[in-house]
Amino acid sequence: MKKIDYKRRFLFRIYPFLVFCLFCIHCSTENQPTKKEPPPPQAVTVPLPEAMYIQNGCISCHGPEGNGRGTRTHLLKGAQIPNFQDVSTYVNGSSIEAISKSIQNGIPGTYMKAYSHMRKYEIEALAGYIQKMQKNQR
Repeated sequence: MKKIDYKRRFLFRIYPFLVFCLFCIHCSTENQPTKKEPPPPQAVTVPLPEAMYIQNGCISCHGPEGNGRGTRTHLLKGAQIPNFQDVSTYVNGSSIEAISKSIQNGIPGTYMKAYSHMRKYEIEALAGYIQKMQKNQR
């Protein structure tokens, strides 16, 4: 009779533990349906020349259309900010080479600073972008 009592005690002690283990296994995250996360938004790609125009701050003085009406224009009182659409406002000329030179070296006596940190291909791409804004050719 003592053997039966030991077996019963053992079962009564181990039974709650087994139930708890089964409950934990059943409730694990692996058995739960996974929530679908929405896909990430599609990346917006901006062509290199336009990206250079925006990242280097050209847009703040010259405006998004290159017309010289940027968001900082009002801070530069009395300054002649070139309208890229009008080639007569270019100080050093309107060719890609002249525009590249103005970007690389800046224009002394104006708010146009030198962008010597830019790589040659970036400057050439930006100069081409600016040249495409021209409406009246010489």
